Amino acid sequence: MTKWQPTIGVFAGIFNEHGELLIKRRVFEEKTFVGDWDLPGGAIEAEAAAKAIDEGLIGQELAREVEEETGIKLLALQRMPAMYPAVVASGKDLAVAIIIGVVKSKPAMGQYAYVSPNELWMISRRSEGNRLVSGWGKRMCRLCLRIFASRDCPNGAYRNQAARMLKDIQEGVE
Repeated sequence: MTKWQPTIGVFAGIFNEHGELLIKRRVFEEKTFVGDWDLPGGAIEAEAAAKAIDEGLIGQELAREVEEETGIKLLALQRMPAMYPAVVASGKDLAVAIIIGVVKSKPAMGQYAYVSPNELWMISRRSEGNRLVSGWGKRMCRLCLRIFASRDCPNGAYRNQAARMLKDIQEGVE
């Protein structure tokens, strides 16, 4: 019998000065959801996860992923950063969003966009290969909305809008 091992994804909540959230397009070297949009980040490498002695590793891995994907160098993340989880319905995959806050440096590589909650909704409705990973209401969508709804979002209107959207998703309202 094969031992089940969950995968852990870490994703960055990076805002611009207007409170829009940074998303990036998945490149063709990635194996799944090619062309779709998601937050900067990715899976914690198995070797690194096996060596983890505390949650500080998660912040280090996130900083590495963000720099690889966008060229943005993050300052050292706090030892145990606040994390917002989202689990895939099967329970086999866990992802956490870590809010970085407003970052003034712009991505130096990759295709990216800064979006509002309404723009996120529109992107999630596009066809596969150019939408938010998995579409509206799925894990990546919930992570983005949780980041927007946090007190760390510098735009109060976006915070309120995202909170309403999350509530609608939880209640099954389209």
